[in-house]
Amino acid sequence: MGQSSMALAGAGLSIAGGVSEGIAKKTGSQIQAAKLKQAADAGRVRAVQTDAAFREELADVQSTMSAIRSSQGVQFDSPTSFALFDAAEEKSRRARMIAVSNERMKALGLEGDAAATLLAARNARATAMLKSAPDILSGLGKASSIGSDLKSAYAWLAG
Repeated sequence: MGQSSMALAGAGLSIAGGVSEGIAKKTGSQIQAAKLKQAADAGRVRAVQTDAAFREELADVQSTMSAIRSSQGVQFDSPTSFALFDAAEEKSRRARMIAVSNERMKALGLEGDAAATLLAARNARATAMLKSAPDILSGLGKASSIGSDLKSAYAWLAG
């Protein structure tokens, strides 16, 4: 096998290596994006669960308040009862909104990370090919110069 063939083979191997590297990076990025998307979905489920837990806790608190006030002979519709129920509801609502918002924000962040990872996956193959471009061009250049050197030598011998 001549030097020209070796140079072309080297350029071919460089191309194959770039394609393989790009495919591997793309696959890895796609897997990572799927994991991030799944984590975002789990975060949205946690947000719903957190909301439900706060609502159940409020209902328990209000039931307990009603039982205590009733055992003391206080009417349910007394102004003090309304004020206590309103205060408990407002405190629970604020805490619930903060906790649910935090879970939703985490999910949105994970979705953004997943989108960025998918974008990187789409560009991985092209990036790998561009990284191997100098090797490819060098190999092709060597093959071309070797070929012209052989033609010159043949012409000199024939001439």
